[in-house]
Amino acid sequence: MEILFVHGAGGWMDDQPLAAELRNRLNVPVVMPEFPEEDMSAAQWRRELERWLASMEPGAVVVGHSFGASTALLHYADESGADEGGADDGGADDDRAPAPLGLVLLATPAWGTEGWQAEYALPPAAQLRLPVRLHHCRDDDVVPFAHLERLAERIPHAAVRRHATGGHQFEGRMGAIAEDVAALGNL
Repeated sequence: MEILFVHGAGGWMDDQPLAAELRNRLNVPVVMPEFPEEDMSAAQWRRELERWLASMEPGAVVVGHSFGASTALLHYADESGADEGGADDGGADDDRAPAPLGLVLLATPAWGTEGWQAEYALPPAAQLRLPVRLHHCRDDDVVPFAHLERLAERIPHAAVRRHATGGHQFEGRMGAIAEDVAALGNL
């Protein structure tokens, strides 16, 4: 099993410790490419996610943090419920990478449908056919904790992990996250 870690917006350096801790705890490869800061469009980040996942062996787990988590969620949401793909593949062609074993999403924003946020919002009829684990810390000062509750309502099959502390960078909480990744990867 490999992990594809999708960092937050402008967070490639800030999220390195999260990826390193998963690598150390699970002793598996963690790929954390630097996503483009110059083009923060959902379509561009989804293309990058698809490209990197296609370069990995089947059976990867996607871990996303903050903006990267919302990108992964949007990418694997399917408005029609027809398959594991996205409603709008963001420019990816029909030769999609195999779906990951699941998504472990950290401090995920629940984007609204108004204004600039609409590009990142889940479609109203979005469905996910992948296992999803949502983690959020109550003391997150970047993405309000209320976003977790909104996403939990939208994704009823998701396992929800509420952490009392840890902030936006999940300080002291990576053990629980690693357990969820390991369970998805049958480690």
